[in-house]
Amino acid sequence: MQDVNRTNETLRQFLRVEHNRLHCVEQWPDSPYKEAVLATVHSSLERLEAAAIEPFERPACTICSARRPQAPVIMFPTRPKGSSAGLRPAA
Repeated sequence: MQDVNRTNETLRQFLRVEHNRLHCVEQWPDSPYKEAVLATVHSSLERLEAAAIEPFERPACTICSARRPQAPVIMFPTRPKGSSAGLRPAA
């Protein structure tokens, strides 16, 4: 049981490091390199969470908790071109 606790604690530490890395990379200027590193960090976070022997919650992060959830973007349907129901000319 002690090995399980030690393993989970090690995974939690790696998770904290990767989470900190995520916030550091988010501050970089936009570039293809930034996108590649962000993808790597997200992959590492998923892999670390999946490797846990016992499930655990993500640590509380003041940066993440201060963020407002993004509003969903709703795309309006485009009007078909060449519609026969056009507007009548004004008087």
